[in-house]
Amino acid sequence: MNTNLALASFLVFSVLGSALSAESAPAAPKRTAYAWFPHDMDPKLNEDWSTKAVDWSALTHICFRAVTLKPDGNVEIGWGTTPERIKKLVEEAHQHGVKVTVLAWGTTAKGSSEYLAKHAEEIVQGLLDFVKAHNLDGVNIDDETWGKENTETKGPNRELVTAFFKLLHDKFKAARADYHLSWASGPVISADDKYGAAWPDYKSIADYIDAFTFMSYCMCPPTAGWTGSAQPVAGGGKVGNHARDYSTAIDDYLAATGGRKEKLVLGLGNARGGTEWDARTDQPLSGFSGKPRTLSPEQARANAEKYGRKFDPQQQAPWYCYKNGDGFVQGWYEDDASLAAKLKLARDKDIQGVCFWVLDGVKEPPETFKLVHKCLLGDPDSGVK
Repeated sequence: MNTNLALASFLVFSVLGSALSAESAPAAPKRTAYAWFPHDMDPKLNEDWSTKAVDWSALTHICFRAVTLKPDGNVEIGWGTTPERIKKLVEEAHQHGVKVTVLAWGTTAKGSSEYLAKHAEEIVQGLLDFVKAHNLDGVNIDDETWGKENTETKGPNRELVTAFFKLLHDKFKAARADYHLSWASGPVISADDKYGAAWPDYKSIADYIDAFTFMSYCMCPPTAGWTGSAQPVAGGGKVGNHARDYSTAIDDYLAATGGRKEKLVLGLGNARGGTEWDARTDQPLSGFSGKPRTLSPEQARANAEKYGRKFDPQQQAPWYCYKNGDGFVQGWYEDDASLAAKLKLARDKDIQGVCFWVLDGVKEPPETFKLVHKCLLGDPDSGVK
């Protein structure tokens, strides 16, 4: 063969081979940016589910509130949800390539025990019928009344809850393979924490759902017993020997699911306000006296400007402190920097993504979406420094 011809043939096949390899190579998975909606459950205040403040390009899923899982097996629409509002939301979201799911709440521990023991088939079929009727893309189970024991059977709920998710999976995936199934599971699941929900079989359930949208944003309520961020990235206060922070929560879920990081969607509170305490010391994680006080975003920023904004390197959260009589006042809150830190944590831990409680379709700051682009999705042109 002519040398030049051989060289040309080699180059052609090399280019074709590279093109085919690039074409067949799997694309990097898109992370999940999931948001519950609407912000206000009063239908008179949420402007008919207005989405005028939503940047759809920063979301993959939006989950509207809500239907209720009734003890007798019925699925009941409520909380200001109407067919007209659902239709409008679905049409707009789908135009932007965003999936729409419905949040399903429970009633009471007794009520959930009854449907788990006697009416799981009817509940799952009712949910599937509702999803099909409204052209939805899945369901988010948020029955926070489930407990370790079933009051109907007088036995454990562990196997019943696993069986419920298997039934949900089998019914939904048979109807449409890409239906999205998720569980708004607890923020604390370690047996080392006396309040941890360690009883569910997280490893088995992981096989039946697409995501644990775990509610980590409520792991450190103001009355927990210490001052600090409600959403610490690390260095959180402890219950017993167990730390309450986002890094620990992710590690706990990885341990419980057998390392299923692709199933984990970290729950974030996207409000920018916070809490103020009458603290005993001027250090983070201080004890306090009296009742905690809620801070609006405006109050938090004004106080931080007045007394000096600090930023805790472990909790990755802003705060301020000043002397007050024999004690101190501490105020901890959320801002764009603390939100960015949690988004980066999800990215750095290489989990599926994040979920926001709760999206304000009217007043959500544009920075929320810019930070998702920059810190989670990796968009350098987000406009956020």
